[in-house]
Amino acid sequence: MFKKLKDIYQQYKEYVRVDLVMYGVMILLIILYFIYSVLF
Repeated sequence: MFKKLKDIYQQYKEYVRVDLVMYGVMILLIILYFIYSVLF
């Protein structure tokens, strides 16, 4: 079970990292937009 999960993780590691970066940037932009709309 865990070996299979590890294999899948090794296979998709790069994709997962790109996804996390994209989500992080999106959340950051939403927070910045929220702060901007509150201030102005």
